[in-house]
Amino acid sequence: KAVVSTQSGHYGRGIARGLAAEEPAVLKLDSEELNHLIEKTKQNLEIVDGPDGVDSDEEVESSVDNAAEQMCNKINEDDEFNMAGYDEEEEMDGQRIFGAGLSGVTYYANPEDDPYITFPQAAKDEEEGYGIKPTDNLICCAKLDGEMSNIEVHLWNEKEQDFYVHHDILLDKFPLCVEWLSFDAGDQEEIEGDRAPGNYIALGCMSPLIEIWDIDIVDTSEPVAVLGQRLKHSKKKPKVGKKGHSDAVMSLSWNKLTQNIIASGSADCSILLWDLETGSAKECLTHHKDKVQTLCWHLAEGTTLLSGGYDNTCQVTDCRTKNSKSWTVDGEVEHLMWDVSNPFSFLAGTSNGSALCIDIRQEKPLYTIAAHDNEVSGLAMTKQIPGLLATCSADRTVKVWQISDNRPSCVTSRAFPEAGSLHCLSFCPDYATMLAIGALEGGLLMWDIASNKEFREAFNHPAVDGS
Repeated sequence: KAVVSTQSGHYGRGIARGLAAEEPAVLKLDSEELNHLIEKTKQNLEIVDGPDGVDSDEEVESSVDNAAEQMCNKINEDDEFNMAGYDEEEEMDGQRIFGAGLSGVTYYANPEDDPYITFPQAAKDEEEGYGIKPTDNLICCAKLDGEMSNIEVHLWNEKEQDFYVHHDILLDKFPLCVEWLSFDAGDQEEIEGDRAPGNYIALGCMSPLIEIWDIDIVDTSEPVAVLGQRLKHSKKKPKVGKKGHSDAVMSLSWNKLTQNIIASGSADCSILLWDLETGSAKECLTHHKDKVQTLCWHLAEGTTLLSGGYDNTCQVTDCRTKNSKSWTVDGEVEHLMWDVSNPFSFLAGTSNGSALCIDIRQEKPLYTIAAHDNEVSGLAMTKQIPGLLATCSADRTVKVWQISDNRPSCVTSRAFPEAGSLHCLSFCPDYATMLAIGALEGGLLMWDIASNKEFREAFNHPAVDGS
């Protein structure tokens, strides 16, 4: 059960209090919407009709019924429990679903019409249980469990010590990165008046498309917007351009200062700048020579974009002129972030286990740390505690660093031996010492570093209850 990425790219942050809807909407499909969803799913899965060599749904259903009839005819006449008539039921209203292992299943748009659901009050109580309190934080992550992929929205409440999956979204693609945003990217024709801030997740997958999901809707079945175009099957290598990427989307970064802009980095070696109002790419940046794995907009300059890739370079680009400055590091760039205490510096984690701090006004790094034995897959900082840096790695450890005055020192570390590789980590925006960590085996983990004595002494932080 691998957490591929948390809320923002491969590194992520939790969703701050007050940004999610207090009463998330619960989606209820009518029969027309259900039929539309079934047809769309068939198209996405590229279901082939019978004439092309694969039996159609009707043929499969007919063959199954014939086989069942033949089996029943062979049953001994002395059938004490009438097992031969077990499947003989009265015809029921509802939408029957065929194919994809669901042959014969009947789905009701209104659960009250389903004769097998006899607890309407329990369903009502469950729906009311989706409410979000002002003291709740949400943590959104992309998760891979065997062949199943989904987006999980976890709820964490520090005061009540609640931590559970609030709701999830099933995916039909392999997720690579996610990014939270509040900008409504829905169809302008369906939006009345100005776009109101919302609670959305942009998803990058193995396909060239970018999906944007409304996570204020429980049981949602479709994204509110899709950026890019579906590729037609062709032997020719597709071109990269303003219509979209030609390969997997590996990184995303939403511009909080120019909120209708989101940047995407791809395995096609390009970066696209998307206008969420129109759903189209406005600019294409091609200064990387290999896959673009991590992106981060500057915290104060809305036209400055930080990027890193498999070409062992970190690049800072002025998106107005497309001019960029590059630094070569000791391995593939796994993760980048701007220093929250210094607008001229950024930090980078590499595939060789190094963590670097680079001042964009200088040619060489301010310092380089041999941080981990394997790749540095995550970096996290918080404005609430200056000089604090956390790193995680495939070596199954999280380390906490004091980096004030450009003299880094390791304060403490913690191993997660049962978690497998650690993919990402993020500080809670409302509780400065709480880390959310994405793991290969352990799923989403939580660690309050204030429970560690060495951390409290190094940062003069008060003790937490029980520590």
